[in-house]
Amino acid sequence: MKNFKLYHMILPILLLLLLTACSDNNGEDKEKGGNSKGMTLNAVSFLPKDHPLTATLHNWIDTVEDVTDGRVQVNWRGGADVIPIGEQFEAMNSGVMDINFTYIGQYQSLAPETLSIALSQLTPWEERENGFYNLMDERHGKLNVKYIGRWLTGSPRLWLNEPIDSVDDLKNLPIRSAPNYIRFFEKLGINSSMIDPSEVYTSLQTGVVDGFVYGGFNGPRKDGWTDSSKYVLDHPFWTQNCTILMNDDKWKEISSEDRDAIIVATANYEKEMVDYYEQLDKEEIAELEKAGVELFKLPKAEEEKFLNLAYDTEWEYLGKEVPELEEELRALTIKE
Repeated sequence: MKNFKLYHMILPILLLLLLTACSDNNGEDKEKGGNSKGMTLNAVSFLPKDHPLTATLHNWIDTVEDVTDGRVQVNWRGGADVIPIGEQFEAMNSGVMDINFTYIGQYQSLAPETLSIALSQLTPWEERENGFYNLMDERHGKLNVKYIGRWLTGSPRLWLNEPIDSVDDLKNLPIRSAPNYIRFFEKLGINSSMIDPSEVYTSLQTGVVDGFVYGGFNGPRKDGWTDSSKYVLDHPFWTQNCTILMNDDKWKEISSEDRDAIIVATANYEKEMVDYYEQLDKEEIAELEKAGVELFKLPKAEEEKFLNLAYDTEWEYLGKEVPELEEELRALTIKE
């Protein structure tokens, strides 16, 4: 009987201690942020999974799994075949998807300051060192989006069916474009045509457009676009603006330890990614030349006119849209 009474006296004490310990652990988890349980994140991209320009994204996904010891995995569902390109950002932003491998043209209207990503003259790692990355992360956060990093390098160029001799020769040319080129192309007098990637080949063949704008060199030849457009205006402008974005609510579900690991891993990935695509461009240029594609330049004065127009147009836009940020953005993105 005494043992029975003693048991009933000790049991409440043990339960109290257990509850206290659990409470302390929960508080510790909240303080750290997120959880340590495994999760699978669904991702979508504007380019197909097997496209040459998305090659390194597979490495990024593997790296995320490695640095989190498998606690965070990414299920890359596909591209426009899963969700139309124009709806992908909203799908990620609303939580239908968790990650979007995208470009700023798809959401620039919501955050005009992100245009500075394309105007930056710095490498991704220089952007992380000088504070530009942090500023972009902060501004994306206002959209309930986590800005993780970049996934492509290189600069856009105009690919044309016929060569030109001056900037004025671009007037009234129908060119396959994208939202982020509209202002610049309007200044040039180009007629921008928004055409889905799957329809560009036919549009070139039938004369709906007389060329296209494209970031980097890899892709057009393999997609057959160079069957029509064999002349590349070799005056690269801006820089690739492809970003890795994540729904911020979902990001916060990841433990702080794993979040930190992903950011560090992405910074390392960006260096390898840049090296990869620079080498790939060199190899592709050789293949393009073999296929009869010609890289040509305008006279020096015309080149300066073209490039000045490319940058002045966009900085003018930023000055109107985010005047309070223009000076800071210029300081963080222009090489001295």
